[in-house]
Amino acid sequence: MRVWLYSFSLFLYRQTLRLVSTFHAKAKLWSDGQDDVWFGLIKHVQNNQKPVFWIHAASLGEFEQGRPVIEAISKKYPNYFILITFFSPSGYEIRKNYPLAHYVSYLPLDSSAAAKKFLSIVQPQFAIFVKYEFWYFYLTELQKRQIPTIIISAIFREKSPFFKWYGGIFRKMLTTFSQIFLQDSHSQVLLESIGINHSVVAGDTRFDRVNQLSQKVESWDLLANFLNHSEFVVLGSVWDADMEMLIPIINDPQWDMKWIVVPHEIHPDELEKWESQITLQTVYSKGAIEQDFPNAKVMIVNEIGRLSSLYQGAKFAYIGGGFGAGLHNTLEAAVFGPALFFGNKNYTKFKEACDLRDLGIAFPVENAVDLKQHLEQLSENIDSRDLIKKKSKAYIQENIGATDQIMNFIQTKI
Repeated sequence: MRVWLYSFSLFLYRQTLRLVSTFHAKAKLWSDGQDDVWFGLIKHVQNNQKPVFWIHAASLGEFEQGRPVIEAISKKYPNYFILITFFSPSGYEIRKNYPLAHYVSYLPLDSSAAAKKFLSIVQPQFAIFVKYEFWYFYLTELQKRQIPTIIISAIFREKSPFFKWYGGIFRKMLTTFSQIFLQDSHSQVLLESIGINHSVVAGDTRFDRVNQLSQKVESWDLLANFLNHSEFVVLGSVWDADMEMLIPIINDPQWDMKWIVVPHEIHPDELEKWESQITLQTVYSKGAIEQDFPNAKVMIVNEIGRLSSLYQGAKFAYIGGGFGAGLHNTLEAAVFGPALFFGNKNYTKFKEACDLRDLGIAFPVENAVDLKQHLEQLSENIDSRDLIKKKSKAYIQENIGATDQIMNFIQTKI
């Protein structure tokens, strides 16, 4: 792909989102954010006198991947200004008040002029991109200004444009990084096949994150009162396609367990539909009446920020997204050791999901019959569940440490 074609595609992208923003809430948030981005950067960053760490993540998932590094930077370099940018509203809207950042912003859409203006305002001492983010003009301008730049928790596949005949511009972007921190050795082999040799296999920083979370789980009295020491299942970050399979399982009277349903996105109409199809007494976490708890078997969590703490103590966990756009975070459940399930349609691009499957910790399922068979087998076999818990703990411990490697490199450049 040539640079002019890259620029033209971004121009079309912006114009398309502007057109649909009148009837698409997420597009409107992004479009409004782009309109206001320069005002915010000039007001909050331009006159800053501290050296700047700039961390960029596409969305919320990538932010969580970068979070252990952000926390380590904040602790080790307290005199630095931390700027976090997002591309997607789903990241920005949830983390715009993140306490460890001095300022959180949208990233202005990539162009030669935008990159020069942004870097002249921000004047970063160090730049960190998380996992998938590759913006040609920002990266080449960072390189021109000799600003150390890394990408962390990156992962590459053969189908990526970097390895295609038309991928010249993408390969150029790879050369701009001071160091590329990879999740796996397969990615390193792919990069070396195109002459990219400045990479290191550090692992996935999310292991560090979930390990941290498991050691400081937030208590939630509402949940404890609802569970009342009952066995329970967490349905985490589920979509409608997941619930179509799960609701018949929930309604099946053979399961003497409570169910915690955490939607991927909170849409009241969708939650009401699920509630109407569930035959068990159901309560919502927000607006719950505790008098209903003794008879309630299902809690729908209609608030954000709770999921990662809910898995502790769960007998089973189902992770949403496998029947749709892509699987949600399996590691934040695996760290607590329940047997895991997810849809079998779209999970293979997630290395950790494949690892968990191969270890016998997670079970991709095709339909409700398939899921029911697994639940029956594991419900009756305590030894199997104990073995899964031990394997999960070992898997997490074997893969922590990426944050330390990244911080050691940063220290050599600061």
